[in-house]
Amino acid sequence: MASDILQAFEPIFYPRSVAVIGASADISKFGNVILSAIMEVGYKGKVYPVNPEAEEINGLKVYPSLKEIPGEVDFAVLTIPAPLVSSALEECLRKGVKGAEILTSGFRETGTPEGRRMEEEIGRIAKRGIRILGPNCFGIYCPESGLTILPGQNFSREAGPVGFLSQSGGLCADLGQMAKGLGIRFSKMVSYGNGCDVAACDLLEYFFADPQTRIIAGYLEGVEDGPRFLEILKNNRGKKPVILWKAGLTETGSRAVMSHTGSLSGAAEVWKSVLQQWGVVQVGGAEELIDTIYAFLYLPGNAGPKVALMGGGGAIGVAASDALDRLGLSLPVLSPPILEKLKASFPAVGNSLKNPVDLGNPMIPPSMLRKVMEAAGEDGGIDTLVVIQILFYILYQVRHRLGRDDKPLSQFSFQPELLKACQEVQEKYGKPILLVLPDIVTDGKMIDLEIEWRRERDNYQAAGFPVFKTLDRAARALSHFVRYHQRLPA
Repeated sequence: MASDILQAFEPIFYPRSVAVIGASADISKFGNVILSAIMEVGYKGKVYPVNPEAEEINGLKVYPSLKEIPGEVDFAVLTIPAPLVSSALEECLRKGVKGAEILTSGFRETGTPEGRRMEEEIGRIAKRGIRILGPNCFGIYCPESGLTILPGQNFSREAGPVGFLSQSGGLCADLGQMAKGLGIRFSKMVSYGNGCDVAACDLLEYFFADPQTRIIAGYLEGVEDGPRFLEILKNNRGKKPVILWKAGLTETGSRAVMSHTGSLSGAAEVWKSVLQQWGVVQVGGAEELIDTIYAFLYLPGNAGPKVALMGGGGAIGVAASDALDRLGLSLPVLSPPILEKLKASFPAVGNSLKNPVDLGNPMIPPSMLRKVMEAAGEDGGIDTLVVIQILFYILYQVRHRLGRDDKPLSQFSFQPELLKACQEVQEKYGKPILLVLPDIVTDGKMIDLEIEWRRERDNYQAAGFPVFKTLDRAARALSHFVRYHQRLPA
């Protein structure tokens, strides 16, 4: 029952009180980093630092042990050496703690008999009445309750629809930072490391049941119970999109997985086949993962494979055709009536109007782009519009030529006019629009261009339009989105 797993994980994601076992006043130690992060993110429950050698840390009273804490403790965070973890978990059981995360490494992933023995002991303790995340993990980020992962003190406080599970804590940390500027918000993010107890199957089942999670994404190195994992996917196919990066599919990658979390990765062919069978969107890296989540968050369900691409600069024609064709997308020639309308507005010399629509000038006025967008919107053979501005950095040069280097770049931007055109065209024709604004400048002296790029991106996103840095990234994300919806069960 969905309600059963939601209730079982309530003390883990929404604890009323948290004990940090191994809390430290040393800002370089995990025991201080995680305590400070939880406080800074704004956790509203009671926080109990535990350390027998301290009296006060970060303005909080420190307790020598769990048993000295008055009242109940729902959740414990362990940042103590590996040999001390089992005894601390025994103390958690005696205190009635319902869940724990072990940030400490030095267990199965070491490949040593002692490391495996200590992790097996943790697994046995979990079976006696406490759910355990880790070891060798970064923990839980749940913006609604105020929990955060180890380096997540500046993660967004705003909750959202993405549930993320990962064996890599570092990827969680990176994704949390990457997501902020893209408007991606999480219901929960879980780094579960070695997964000696709570692992992929439990978390996948939870996210399918969680009403706050609309998109499920994850990074896997191995799965503790393959048949159960596939059964969960099978039983829930089509209910929510699942986007997975499965690592360790090569021989070299498999060896790296063993030393990272001690997981068995499995054969590449088997993984790819079964994940495709049950509708999982498969990605191969962090950039592709974040782009795909982004597409599923911003694109409407009617985004389709027949693309109209418009912009300036002859290279977009050949490059776009190759990129889209490889990904199962197409650039249909605009219909004869639509082409006749465009020819009436644009001279034949210097323009290519069939699709991609190349208007020659790399800096195309929004009024011209609007005409092309309206034509593509009217054409029944087009599903999705992609607008590309190749030379975004010309803004910097325009300002300089006008002798106004002291003025903000926003004063020279025509993006507000283009944004208005996108809004009106989409409202009129109901077709999805993606923007490609290349961000290729690397000169530190032009940093204000990066600031302006992000400001413009934020404006488009606020209006519901996704913005990608390259056409390849936009096409790949769109392809994943389209294929997922094409394969949904009828």
